[in-house]
Amino acid sequence: MSKPDRNAKLLATAMEEGLISPILSFSDLTAIPMTNLQDAPDAIAAATHQRLDRTSKLAMAELLEGLGDTPKNAELAEAVARGVPLALIEEALQQDRGFEALADAFRNAAIEAAAPPACRVAETANVSEINDIRRAGVGALIENTPAPAADDSAMAVDLARFVTPDGLEIDVLDDLCGAALDAHGPKLIFVPCGLSAAMMGLGLAYSLDKADAVIALLKLIESIATGSSFTKKHAAILDLETRPARPSKREISLAFAPLSTRALSEFQPTTLSLRPMSTLIEAIEGDQPNLHLMARIGLSRTAPATLPALLTEIDAAADLELMPHFGGDVLRTRGFSTQAIDKVKSALGEGLPLNAAFSRWVLGDDIISNDLRLAPESFDADGRALLKSIGFSKREIAEAEEAMDGRPEKLASAALDAAALTQVLNSEETLTLAKTIQKTCGVPVILSSATTPDLNVEELLQTNVSAWLPALDTELDRLTADRMTHIAALAEDLMAEDAAPQTIFEAPSGVSRTRLPDRRKGYIQKATVGGHKVYLHTGEFDDGSIGEIFIDMHKEGAAFRSLMNNFAIAVSLGLQYGVPLEEYVDAFVFTRFEPAGEVTGNDQITRATSILDYIFRELAVSYLAREDLAELGDVTHDGLGRGLEDGIEKSHAQPLPDEAAHLISRGYSRGQIPDNIVILNKKREEREAEREDDQTEASESELAESPSYLSEACTSCGSFTLYQDEADGDIVCDTCGQVGKVEASE
Repeated sequence: MSKPDRNAKLLATAMEEGLISPILSFSDLTAIPMTNLQDAPDAIAAATHQRLDRTSKLAMAELLEGLGDTPKNAELAEAVARGVPLALIEEALQQDRGFEALADAFRNAAIEAAAPPACRVAETANVSEINDIRRAGVGALIENTPAPAADDSAMAVDLARFVTPDGLEIDVLDDLCGAALDAHGPKLIFVPCGLSAAMMGLGLAYSLDKADAVIALLKLIESIATGSSFTKKHAAILDLETRPARPSKREISLAFAPLSTRALSEFQPTTLSLRPMSTLIEAIEGDQPNLHLMARIGLSRTAPATLPALLTEIDAAADLELMPHFGGDVLRTRGFSTQAIDKVKSALGEGLPLNAAFSRWVLGDDIISNDLRLAPESFDADGRALLKSIGFSKREIAEAEEAMDGRPEKLASAALDAAALTQVLNSEETLTLAKTIQKTCGVPVILSSATTPDLNVEELLQTNVSAWLPALDTELDRLTADRMTHIAALAEDLMAEDAAPQTIFEAPSGVSRTRLPDRRKGYIQKATVGGHKVYLHTGEFDDGSIGEIFIDMHKEGAAFRSLMNNFAIAVSLGLQYGVPLEEYVDAFVFTRFEPAGEVTGNDQITRATSILDYIFRELAVSYLAREDLAELGDVTHDGLGRGLEDGIEKSHAQPLPDEAAHLISRGYSRGQIPDNIVILNKKREEREAEREDDQTEASESELAESPSYLSEACTSCGSFTLYQDEADGDIVCDTCGQVGKVEASE
């Protein structure tokens, strides 16, 4: 096998095993935008443009997806009327795959947008200016020391992967460095990863107090990579042998830098940059927690006697049967079936905490309601409440949580601390260690807020350590956030209404629907029932009778609001088809369900057993004069009173006249003239006078048209309806029609 082939095979195997990353340019391997740095104003403008472009493309994709695969012309016309650009529909019709293809194109274009702009922070910039830049969607590079060249080949190496129970695999690392340099030379940037884990595997603590050990390990890595000597001073710290320098040194340099998304998609190191290990437990063998390999190797070097007991404790902490108070037999006595226990074990094995493992979403409604005889809706995400309901004490639950929630991690941490393998390095100490590495080893360090979340930018500006600070998520101001929440809720309601089936009601024969006028009267009553705000809207026919209702409850869930809206529609249709309001009142008054309780904002009703109880009692009082359903009777219909305190005698309320019924809501006035309304009688008197004149004229006309009857009775029928025809002088009976001379009866 030729040397190039051997090198290619060696590098491919190392990448497959996770020892090294793909060999890329330094700008592609790291997250630092080496070639896209702009001035702050230009970068902010570019970020705004990118954000708007991405948002518009995603919006176009959603519009097209909402039309479906093969919309009809009528549907497209409706979409245009709603605001969908006509040019967009035209373009979609010309695509081979139609609307779906164009939607995919927009979405892919939004996803594959160029990298967000970045800027190089000026030397005079302060923390506030840097934060403003990041909030504008621009990443900031604090370049206190020169970074490696962007085009140089670079390779990330997971140092922890080279640590075995026998020590550091120096020969393997040496071979990989040589193969990478031969294949991608003449220069190579070596980016160390897994430094803290490697320290643990070698039986060394990773802390600022052990900075000399970190420096010694980096000197060893530098010696292997470049061919420089490994001195006696550093070899003594690691308890290793010295290494002489090579005759010809390699052009390999070390640099700490955050890795790019592209690199991390193919390479997952144990730890990144200078970050300590975040967890000492790894899930292996059926999702069961186990001690990290580096922790096991490190303990086997420093405290081998403690390792078997520690592994047993960690394994027991993940076993439901070994948990205190929560064995399978105990759970069965509390009502749990084998199926329910299996669900809990599976959830715990997947890493869910005890509280979530006993929640509704794991157990299911059937198990909670049928087996445990409890209401499922009470335990959506509260497994503790469920456990208390079936007899577990607070202490028992706490002990079980201690055994499950983080106990393996606590056990491992305590054992490593006892073995002097501490992994403690906060952001301030990380910055100090970075300065020490740069000064002692000459290795440039570029920190990142992604790997060092609590990085102190103010202290960073005062050092010679560089840092990459990615853009912050754009924060919405409070007003915009509140409006968006409200808009989203309204949109959800509208979508729910649109999704409701539209059916045409066919009334029984002989029954017709009386439609309300387009401009109609009614009133709005605001009240709170059990702390829940309710708005009742009514619509009336011209005669003042109720014809429709609307019910608004803004703080309820979308499903409940939609249900109340559709209930109001059903009642309104019934009223318009002639169902008496009395029937609804008798059916729904005093129904019991939450929300219920005290009523505020209504002058007649102080308590209600449900929302429907309150609504139909209010309608009964307002439209049916059902004072028996009111609780406060010593007030008038408009709630203003009669001014008894001012010495005005209380009078009986006057019914609403016909003239006022066309203008005043009968429900709002409760069928009576409000205190602040005066009905003038002039127009009424004019109408009554006109009506009397019309009746008089009609009577006179009837009299003029009727003949003058004779005093004699008709001999044929006996009626006194004889009259003399003025034309021929004959005597005619208006009743039977007898004609002729009729002798008068004596």
